[in-house]
Amino acid sequence: MKKLLKILGWSVAAILAVAIFAYGVAWWVAGSRYDKQWVAHDATFPIPFPLGEGETMALNHAIANGQHLVETRVGCRGCHSEDFGGGVIIDAPILGRWVAPNLTMGKGSVTREYTASDWDHAVRHGLRRGGRSSSMPAIEFVNLSDHELSDIVAYIRSLPPVDRDLGRVKFGPVFTFVMAFDSSALLAFNVDHEKAHAIEPPETAATAEYGEHIVQVCRGCHRANLSGGKIQGDPNMPILANLTPHETGLKDWTEADFIRALREGKRKDGSAISEYMPWRVYGQMSDAELKAIWAYLRTVPAVEKGNR
Repeated sequence: MKKLLKILGWSVAAILAVAIFAYGVAWWVAGSRYDKQWVAHDATFPIPFPLGEGETMALNHAIANGQHLVETRVGCRGCHSEDFGGGVIIDAPILGRWVAPNLTMGKGSVTREYTASDWDHAVRHGLRRGGRSSSMPAIEFVNLSDHELSDIVAYIRSLPPVDRDLGRVKFGPVFTFVMAFDSSALLAFNVDHEKAHAIEPPETAATAEYGEHIVQVCRGCHRANLSGGKIQGDPNMPILANLTPHETGLKDWTEADFIRALREGKRKDGSAISEYMPWRVYGQMSDAELKAIWAYLRTVPAVEKGNR
């Protein structure tokens, strides 16, 4: 019996040693990836964009358009809180502590001294100052033009300052292993950092060209090919809709069905769309914007749901 207990004890100790070693390796790999310094295309742009109508009018126009972009497309409040003072996204020992920082001009803000280039790196590249990866889902915003990003910054800077310091992101064991074995979990790995950005967006019209410009925000969840399906990482996340014209997607939908889905949160058959889908945000887009998205979705290849 003593011999059996001794063998059992050594076995447990060996398993623990292997587990500790494996976690140490994962922690080192994940940390190295998180601290990787990227060299991104360096964009500079005025805030606000001059419109030839005087500084005050240009600023007012920028703030108004920036607010529209934030409330209908960018969705900053989902992570950074209603007051833009930052919010805690995840706080669990096994997962870690993930925070969206304070974007206002108050104490604890990470953006108080941001230049246009810093904003570009943060929003369109998912990089912190210094070129290291952040938790910003930049792949959704790479299509923003310089003018659009400038307007968004002008709007954020116009908001009341909030004094809130949420501290730094901390990794728990689960995210450590995920980042060690899948670099794409660090969102900066998914962005082309050498790609230059357009100065101006396409003309606002119900065209496939303008729709393609907007639809980038959908690819973060619905996959790059828009086929939807089950997304790894969140067991509570519903199976996402296939947005392509496949029979498992929107093949039998009409433009009216699509607009109703985003305006009322109801599918073609009348069933409710999950609250995971921020349809209330996207439903505030103009008719031209929603029709442009629909026009573009009819041009993409038909792909079976969840097929990469």
